[in-house]
Amino acid sequence: MDARTLAGVLETVLYHDGGSRAAIERFYGDLLGLPAVADWGDGIAFRIGPGVLLLFDRERLAERGGAIADHGTSGPGHACLLAPAGEYERWREHLRRAGVAIVHDSTWGDSGRSFYFKDPAGNLLEIADRDIWPQSR
Repeated sequence: MDARTLAGVLETVLYHDGGSRAAIERFYGDLLGLPAVADWGDGIAFRIGPGVLLLFDRERLAERGGAIADHGTSGPGHACLLAPAGEYERWREHLRRAGVAIVHDSTWGDSGRSFYFKDPAGNLLEIADRDIWPQSR
């Protein structure tokens, strides 16, 4: 068995169409309260806990050359965000008051619960009340 391990996920990437950049910045910055930590022509980075959520304009990224621009999707993506202990219901109510529709609720057996909603680009976001994944199999 190999003893190497990784410490976590540093970056998660979602994509949007060029016309939704301002709405994306308001949604993640103002509504979700994530601090923007970097901004460049075809993307913006928001700090979330120890990691970063990157949001790229999919059309502009496709025009950029080079190996690190060699990613993207043609449709919506997904990310699950972790609510701090005791804050799950507050997040649900905050989004509801802001007019964000909850599109699905899940209960993960004894492992927690989560709800789903969409950002202005159609990406499916999820907020979980705890780590809903087993530590190993």
